[in-house]
Amino acid sequence: MGSPTYLRMRSNAELIAGTLTFIRSPACVTLLWFEDEQMKRLQARYKVLSRFKHALLFSTISLVAWTSACGQASISVSGGRLQRDGRPWTPHGVVQIAFVAPPAAQQGVFTEAYQHYSPSDYTAMRSYGIDSVRIQISQPGLDPQNPLFTPAFRSQVIDAVHAARAAGLIVMLSVQDEEQIGEKKDRVASLLNDATRRVWASLAPVFARDHGIIYELLNEPDLPPNPENWRKWAHEMNATLKVVRDAGASNVAIADGLLFAERLGGAPALHDPDGQVVYASHPYAHRAQDQTAPSWEVRGLGTNARRRCDRVDDSAQVLLRPGYPKIRGGVSPLPQWAWHRLDGIRLGYFRAEVWQYFPCFPPQISAFEGLTCGEPGFGPGRAVERFFQGRLQP
Repeated sequence: MGSPTYLRMRSNAELIAGTLTFIRSPACVTLLWFEDEQMKRLQARYKVLSRFKHALLFSTISLVAWTSACGQASISVSGGRLQRDGRPWTPHGVVQIAFVAPPAAQQGVFTEAYQHYSPSDYTAMRSYGIDSVRIQISQPGLDPQNPLFTPAFRSQVIDAVHAARAAGLIVMLSVQDEEQIGEKKDRVASLLNDATRRVWASLAPVFARDHGIIYELLNEPDLPPNPENWRKWAHEMNATLKVVRDAGASNVAIADGLLFAERLGGAPALHDPDGQVVYASHPYAHRAQDQTAPSWEVRGLGTNARRRCDRVDDSAQVLLRPGYPKIRGGVSPLPQWAWHRLDGIRLGYFRAEVWQYFPCFPPQISAFEGLTCGEPGFGPGRAVERFFQGRLQP
């Protein structure tokens, strides 16, 4: 179940299919508008429609059915795996930064991303083999008690999520609290806090019926990993999870590890009554030493990651966001073992920044050939595009 999206149906076959959907699951259809002549023909041929005459409105425009996300993909965690409509799923996704900061706090590339944002971006993403988008959102911009908050910005974020879902994408909503998004330096959250919880108290109920939307509770808590900080991490994560669940949202929730999400080793189990928690790692590969198998072992993402994940929580997944591998001659330097591990070991979520916003508008796939668009060092470009489209050799 979820927020309404549009289904445009113009042929008789599509009209009939939409009507049958309504008959089977009337709760999934909020409103039907039929063009007069089409409706008359349907009523003449299918008398069963008269039973729903009070649910039908006439229009001279075209038939549009507002349906909930009943027919859209649903994400869950089961058996230690991310599932899409009950089947194991390794998403191929990108990050969007248009809503990293509210208008009053935007600067640089974030201003450009916001100004050039269009709902059509999501349709373009699909054409590259992308099936999910991580929409980064501003904590101060969406905290009702923060001076940067405006109802208009909140509505823009909500509308963007609906647009992405209407395009067929899975959405990861990721709360950010950093200086670049408008937060004061001395108030940047090292862990989730009351402001984080106010954001989720506001947004979680909005998308609670749509399990194609995933909640990343806070991007990259930056405390160093040690027993005391892991206890603090668990306390704040559990408190925020409770806010989300108390709002009636059983959506998959993502808990980023410590040290900017680069460490999961030592993470305690979180208490989620719905068993829908994903543990996130961002194994950045900026440097050559970060692109080796031993470095992944240190980060908790090596050959023992599957067992480590199972020890954390029976429902756990590890979400991988490789960060920004530098480009060498237009080819990602991630070695072959890493590419096969990302897809083959099935740790969970493979995500890479292919959708190039640094700064190139409209956004597009880039391997940085000639460096005419964007900056070197941001994203694996064409290599990941091929990976997303099923050609596993980068």
